[in-house]
Amino acid sequence: MDSAEVVNRRVVWPLLCVLLVCAVKLRAQPVGHTEAAAEYVPTMTFDVASVRESNPDWQLGVTVSGAFEPSNSSRLTLTNNGLMNLLIRAYGVNPNSIEGIPRELWRRVFNVEARSDPANDEKLAKLTKEQVRLEQQHMVQVLAERFHLKAHWGERVVPTYDLVVAKPGRLKTTGPPPTEEVVRAYGSRGVPPITQNGSSMRGFEYIAYGATGGEIANLLTGQFGRTVFDRTGLTGKYYFHLRTYQVKSDDRKLDEPNPWPPLENAMREELGLKLVPSRHPVKILVIDHIELPTEN
Repeated sequence: MDSAEVVNRRVVWPLLCVLLVCAVKLRAQPVGHTEAAAEYVPTMTFDVASVRESNPDWQLGVTVSGAFEPSNSSRLTLTNNGLMNLLIRAYGVNPNSIEGIPRELWRRVFNVEARSDPANDEKLAKLTKEQVRLEQQHMVQVLAERFHLKAHWGERVVPTYDLVVAKPGRLKTTGPPPTEEVVRAYGSRGVPPITQNGSSMRGFEYIAYGATGGEIANLLTGQFGRTVFDRTGLTGKYYFHLRTYQVKSDDRKLDEPNPWPPLENAMREELGLKLVPSRHPVKILVIDHIELPTEN
């Protein structure tokens, strides 16, 4: 969640199936180790870090923001970020693949200011984009230790969605580039393949600037509350601008005055895509223990 967004939206922002009723598989693995990390082992940590609970007024709406700035640096600022946001940033998982955060901590949000030694910024400037990602994740993983985090990786067969093509030819491979305003807003991070703006009260706009099928599936994972697998077979990069209100057609009142369609309808009619219910093993970050940190 690198861009500013309003918290009251419907997002809290992967095959062999064992056919058993309520089947659950859980395989413990050390947290922080992935296939990518086997080739490059990150070591950097923050030298100075402040973590403070922010206690916002939820009735007024809450702005959530945060990023490494510049994007390949060791300087991190987070505003009104919950534990879910922190874990997503630390372990590169989507919110539907994290379980075990205590209910009493769900709405607790924090402001974070952290930075490393300037020498680490010089090192980061010479790394590949993937290596920078691993180093930044490692920094946040170490920062998460202030919450006395204990966790492990598991895998469970859970309800998922397959993204498939319903109406071929709707997606376009050309479109307008980001405006100067959008480019300035994202700064050194660069404009992502899909941007999202709005709130659950008035609706959301999703604008794609050359997004792949996999990137569209990642977007839908956050919105529909299940992991979405790209089964479209699409190999291009696509442009679109969706204006939507609510997610599923079943969410909509018969007398709803907002003219924007639910995301489910817009993606089918404008993009020619639909979600098909499925079940797949999904990698899960299981939280064994987490608690409020001591402010510093």
